[in-house]
Order: sequence, then C-alpha cells, then structure tokens
Amino acid sequence: MTEIFRNLQLRHSGFTDRDGESPARWCRLAAVLAGLLVVCSSAGLRAEPQSATARRRILLLAEKTSDAFMGRIKAEVASLGIDVIMHPPVGSLEADARAEHASAAIRMLPSRKGVEVWMADETSGRSLLRQVIVDETPGGPDQNLIALQTAELLRTSFFPKSEARQPAPSPPPPPPPPPAPVIQPPGESGLQAGMGGLYGAGGPSSSLQAWLSLQHRWGNHFGIALDLSAPLSLGSLSGPEGHADVGAILVGGEVLLRLPSEKERFAFTSGLGVALASLISKGHPSSEGTKQLFSSSATAYTGAGYLRAEAEWRPVAWLGLGAMGLLGTTLVPMKIRFAGNDAGTWGVPFLGALLFAQAHWH
Repeated sequence: MTEIFRNLQLRHSGFTDRDGESPARWCRLAAVLAGLLVVCSSAGLRAEPQSATARRRILLLAEKTSDAFMGRIKAEVASLGIDVIMHPPVGSLEADARAEHASAAIRMLPSRKGVEVWMADETSGRSLLRQVIVDETPGGPDQNLIALQTAELLRTSFFPKSEARQPAPSPPPPPPPPPAPVIQPPGESGLQAGMGGLYGAGGPSSSLQAWLSLQHRWGNHFGIALDLSAPLSLGSLSGPEGHADVGAILVGGEVLLRLPSEKERFAFTSGLGVALASLISKGHPSSEGTKQLFSSSATAYTGAGYLRAEAEWRPVAWLGLGAMGLLGTTLVPMKIRFAGNDAGTWGVPFLGALLFAQAHWH
C-alpha cells in the first residue's frame, strides 16, 4: 500500500511538473462544469412542472368514489384529454378546487338531478363561471345527458374556438327560380245590363229603356259588342187630334276601346256602333176630336249610328258598376203623323243616359 501511494504521489508530481500548470486552474474548470450541470438540472426540473401544469385538472367531489353518476361524468370529461381527480368534499366547492390547484370543480346537487360546475380563470385564478346543469325529467334525470352537457361546457370554456375544427362552409343557396312568365288570358267577356232614359229629338218625350250588351275583348283595350235596347215604358207625343205612345228598339253592334287604370279597378270605355232602329207608335184619338179618327199602331224601320261612352268601377274582379251615355242619329228622321198630319219626328238625333251592372269572365 505504501509503495502504491508513493507511486501515485510521484505520478501527480510528475504531471504537475510536466505541464507546468497550477492545479487551481483545473479546479476552476471543474466548478464551471458543475455549475452548468446544476443549471441544466434546474431547467429540467422547471420544465417538468410546466408541462404538467399544461394539462388541466378537474376535481370531482363525490361522497363515494364508486358513484355511477359521477363515474359517467368522469368518463366524459377524461375523454377531452383533461386530468380528473375525485375525492369526497371537504369544504366549499371553490375552496376544494383551489386546494387541489384544479381549473374547475364539479359536485352533485343534493337532489341528484344535476351537477354544479365551478371554473376559475387560468390567468388570474378568479372565479370565472358557476353554472348548474339540471335535468327535470319526470322519470328521473338522464345521467348520460347531464354528463355530455358538463363535458361540452368544459370543452367550450377551455379550448378556444380557433382550435376547434371549423366546419366546412355550406354551399351557397341555389339561385331563386326565374319568375313564371305572365300569361295574358286570351280575352275577357262580359254581359252588361242597364236601364235609363232614351230621348229622340223631334217632339216625343223620353222613354224608359232597357239595355243589354254582350261584349268580348282581346287584351285589355280592344273588343266588340252586340247591343239590344227596348222600351220598358213608351214616351208620349201629343197633338190636336190626340196623342201617341212612341218608343224605339235598337239592335246593333259596335267596336270598343277600353282604357283601364293601373290596377283595373276603374275603366273608361268608348264604342262606335251601327244599329237597326225600329220606331213603335200607337195613336190615341182625342175624345173631343172627330169621331172618324180611331186608334192605330205603326212601326217604321231605319238604320242608325251611335257613339257610346261609359265609366266603370269594379268592386270585385268579376263585377262592374257604372254609367253610360249614348249619342246617335237615324239615317232619316222618323215621322209621326196624326190623321195624315205631321205631328213630330224621332231620331235626329237621339240621346240616352243609363246606369248598368256588368258581369265579367275569362
């Protein structure tokens, strides 16, 4: 042993002498290496808790760790990649969570119909959320539903929306279909019925006249009509010989021009027509006249032309109400004679004013 120690001593002395360096330099180098080793070790120790704290901890408070309800919640929360610890409650929900350095705590409600969730802000540690999740189903709470809702609450609170997978944008809605083409009806027909006065200049008074007109239009403006007018009450013409009842029947056709308003509630119509005019007269001799005079009837025929103008209002689409005026003339004056003497004429011109109602259909 003595020899070995002596040899070692000699080697050490030789090493020092050969290099010509002081042992203190090597001691300083060893101290630097030891310092670096300590720094690396402390950095590793610090990194370990940081990585550990990167996973959030959730505290479940349950009287029994074998509680199936809390076990269901634990399974759902753990599926989010969160560390879950469970133990019986000691103090308040918030105090137990802070004691375990948990980001959130969950405990059963006394009614066992739900859970209470407490959550803290990870930066400041202040209370961030306290929410109760309850299911009031008559047959008992749906434990699976409460567990899913609890896990969803934690997921939406802990994980930013930017981390969540954005759903694919929905395709743009299809363009609206083109509007259906507006098909104009082939035409409109109507039956017009009216009543009013008809006056033939030349002596006789006005007669009360009935009016019927069957009309058909193409489009909104142009049409044709067949007209019929007959007296309901004859007019009268008087003379020294007696008096006569006078009236006219008109049968004709006309072309129409219609000008409707924007919504077709009002319309103005004009017509130009030709007709066959029949003058009916029945004489009644005066009781003071000669006894050779007697009552007789006569009928005369001639052609006529007339203008018609009317204004119509439609309270509903199929019904129109309005008023019209007639202005016409016969080809020649129709003479009325009493016992061979001229008593008056009819028809140059004749005028009419009537009120009417009209039914429309397509």
